[in-house]
Amino acid sequence: MFSRIYQKHFKRKVFNKLILIYTVITIASLVTLAVFAYQSVARDEINNSVLDQQRHVDQMNRFLNQKVENAQVLLQQLYQDNTLIGDAVYFLENGYESYIRYRLDQFSGSMSTYQRDFDSFYTNAFYRDSDIKNIILFSNPLTFAYMYTDNGRNNKLYDWENGHASEAFLRDRYRDGVVKLPSEANGTDQHAIGLGDPEQRYSYGNQLVTVTNRIYNSTTLTTVGTISVDFSTAGLGSLVEDNSRGARYAVLNDEGKFVYHTSNWKLDSFNKQAKDILHLHQNQPERIKLEQDGWTYVTVSKINKLGLTVIAMLPQKGATAHLTTLRNTIGIVSLVCTVGVLLLTILAMSRLSKRTQSIVHAMKQVQEGNLDNPIMVKEDSEDELGLIAKQFNRMCEDLNLYINRVYKSELKQKQAELVALQAQIKPHFLYNTLEVIRMRAVAKGAHDVGEMIYNLALLFRHMIKDKAMISLNEEIENCKRYLELTRLRYRDKLQYTIQVEEGLLGYPIMKLSIQPIIENYLIHGLGLDRADNHIAIEAAKTKDALVITVTDNGQGIEPQRLAALQQELLESDLKDEGSLGLKNVLNRLKILYGEEAQLTINSTVDVGTTVTLTFPLI
Repeated sequence: MFSRIYQKHFKRKVFNKLILIYTVITIASLVTLAVFAYQSVARDEINNSVLDQQRHVDQMNRFLNQKVENAQVLLQQLYQDNTLIGDAVYFLENGYESYIRYRLDQFSGSMSTYQRDFDSFYTNAFYRDSDIKNIILFSNPLTFAYMYTDNGRNNKLYDWENGHASEAFLRDRYRDGVVKLPSEANGTDQHAIGLGDPEQRYSYGNQLVTVTNRIYNSTTLTTVGTISVDFSTAGLGSLVEDNSRGARYAVLNDEGKFVYHTSNWKLDSFNKQAKDILHLHQNQPERIKLEQDGWTYVTVSKINKLGLTVIAMLPQKGATAHLTTLRNTIGIVSLVCTVGVLLLTILAMSRLSKRTQSIVHAMKQVQEGNLDNPIMVKEDSEDELGLIAKQFNRMCEDLNLYINRVYKSELKQKQAELVALQAQIKPHFLYNTLEVIRMRAVAKGAHDVGEMIYNLALLFRHMIKDKAMISLNEEIENCKRYLELTRLRYRDKLQYTIQVEEGLLGYPIMKLSIQPIIENYLIHGLGLDRADNHIAIEAAKTKDALVITVTDNGQGIEPQRLAALQQELLESDLKDEGSLGLKNVLNRLKILYGEEAQLTINSTVDVGTTVTLTFPLI
């Protein structure tokens, strides 16, 4: 189907191709711009959301640290008052009844009508910090607890049952939260396994933050009990109340319970990937993929003084959910711009297409031999199409004139000259003439002259053959004749050797490929003042090429000239300068064999020159 559409609407219609290309470019550009704009806004929103998330985590840590500091201040105030600390130590060591008698004795022996006790002290603590839910005194030697609740108005004593906190104590302490009693889990909280357990699971726990400090007997320096201050986590909720982007926050203790979590916290989802989440880098937002939320920015922090783990999760889709309207607006604007641009393009292209079609129609007329059908063009048209039309009309006029007046007469003249030239040049006449001269030289006893004329005639016959390819044997024989002519000319001052591997003589090679190399040596390297001039021709076969090496012991080439010559051979424009030189040979090799054909030259001054030809095996 796509092939038919292409054949019908695009193959021979350049403006349809231009419209298609322009459409693709326009759509791609607008889509890229729209995506970039949206991604830029979304990236800024995500960065701002992540910064808000980090700020909330820092605020939660500061809140927890503040509660620790408030508990420390409470303890310091207790120790700063000898009466209060003395009452607390006596109470924890002797029990509630003994403490009441002790207080009555102290009051009766005192001259003051008012005496402070730790009941009023702890009651006042509730007013100094509204987040305090419970203040609990635990006795070590007597195993009981005394708890202040309801802003200090409700105080109650609890005894341990078989070494464990009583059910009444747990219910009163965690009256606003969710707690699993030991009796409900056979003595074990099934959702509070230790953090090192490979089957770690986490559960919603007691919604309290507890700060515990020891109380010492200043006389015996022994621990008589502890004081625990339970803080409500409602203050944490007020710090992260802006939850419109779907962020979730939680505080986790070492027992695997959440002492605080936002209402949208997903416990099951967290349990599946808790191990990976808790091993993230501390205090550094990281982007991970969660099963239900997809890509999520998670921050894990444990920098508070209580050692609690603060976890914040921000789903990426939640951070960008409010950008839906912006995304739709960008899409609609991009679509409208695309349609508008395409309509304008089609209108403009249709006008250009009509003008182009008129030019194409005129060209077809010329192709059919009709030169009298000019293109209709406006006089004030100065664009490229108008210029083409005017020049085309002028070309048709000139072509018509040339055909009628010049070409026909010149064609007849050229035919006559060709006939005359063919009549004058008769190769057989030249061969016969050279043969007559050779026989005359032999008859006069000049056998060397006869041999030279014979070799010259064969060379001439070989060179004027119109074949581009000959056998290696023919090329070698031609080189022998050339070398023999030279040897006879210089009276045996030149020797040569030819070695060809068996089976290569019939291999086809380019005509006049070796002879120009020998000619270069004879012109530039032959020493007439020496009798040991020597040139060697070797032909061998490698794995995928025929290699011909021509080596002489001539004058060699200066290094600078050699480098310039090698550079010329590397250049693509291989112009010849006079005769069939090395550049001419390499140029013809490239035409016949392609880039795999090679000609290399190496030379040493006063030692000689080596030229190597490489013919790909065909």
